[in-house]
Amino acid sequence: MIRTISSFFIKPERRAVGLVFFVLSLLFGAWVTRLPEIKETLNLSERELGIALFFMPLGAITLLPFYSAIIAKWGERKATMVGIMGLLVAILLPVLAPTYSWLMAGLYTLGLAMGLTDVAINAAAAEVEKQHQCQIMSASHGFFSLGGMVGAATSGIFIWLDISPFIHLLFWSAVFAILIPLVSKHLLNTLEAQAKSKAFQLPSRAVLGLALIAFCIMMSEGGITDWSTIYIKEDLLASAETAGLGFAGFSALMAIGRFLGDGLIAKYGARYLMILCCSISVMGLGLTLIGSEVSAIAGFSLAGLGYSVIVPILFSKSAKVKGVTPSKGIASVASAGYIGLLVGPVVIGFIANDISLSGGFVFLMSLTGLALIMSLRSSWS
Repeated sequence: MIRTISSFFIKPERRAVGLVFFVLSLLFGAWVTRLPEIKETLNLSERELGIALFFMPLGAITLLPFYSAIIAKWGERKATMVGIMGLLVAILLPVLAPTYSWLMAGLYTLGLAMGLTDVAINAAAAEVEKQHQCQIMSASHGFFSLGGMVGAATSGIFIWLDISPFIHLLFWSAVFAILIPLVSKHLLNTLEAQAKSKAFQLPSRAVLGLALIAFCIMMSEGGITDWSTIYIKEDLLASAETAGLGFAGFSALMAIGRFLGDGLIAKYGARYLMILCCSISVMGLGLTLIGSEVSAIAGFSLAGLGYSVIVPILFSKSAKVKGVTPSKGIASVASAGYIGLLVGPVVIGFIANDISLSGGFVFLMSLTGLALIMSLRSSWS
């Protein structure tokens, strides 16, 4: 694992990809740990918060038909930079929202920036794999998980120091507004001319299968990301400082799994790891339902380990589907997964309001079980 991480610091094209993945998740990790304060400040119910969070996937869906066309026109480098620099500004909007309507508008803008960045940087990572004949997708997503861990874990310090959510996020935005341009020139563009096509085309059957698994898995990840802190704090009555440890553990074990993932995929095969990891995640979500903060933190952490290599495998497979250009394959799978990532919190919000928040995590167990069944039925190695 140490060798994998060190290679990202030594090789500039990997360092650029790793930094963008890290920043994307760190900002999101920092933001979700301040959700309870935003909810309290605006006096929102679980249902109202769930509706507001829906505007993030709505922002991502707005550009859904155009992701591959944008990347083909601008190239992976420019598309990534436009997305990430926009994100550094957009992340501040929700915490500045004075009203419920402004919160929804801010989340919509944030969704636009996050969607473009996510698809573009995955395409850039796939291009590194192609041009340098290497496997870095799992490790790249490891930096994403590492960023979420750092963002969530350091939030406890900001909360303890009684620093406002705006100053908290402004600090990170300012730091990365300086660092990211320094490495941007190392983001790779595709060397092949990308064929012009319709703005939107239905994915092939092979890509659609990968996209459906991505939707289930990332919907579960999104539910855990946005609601684990609130679940531990409000349902299990933990302190604000402790509540963030569920998401921190989730991100930490996911990061470890992803940094080990490239080697494990080469040794055991993608299908075997998919089946094993889905099973581990189901068990982890089961632990969160026991009713103690310790078991919940352990359960979310175990779920993170299980989910760790699934999405990187799906992105790598989508970039290699025969008859489909890498940018289109990745855009289809990333878009489906990203919608799941952001729709998950909305669904959990409705379930929490009508049933219970623990019922929401039972729903996520079912989604992961569905992904397990689809993996068992898959024919790829």
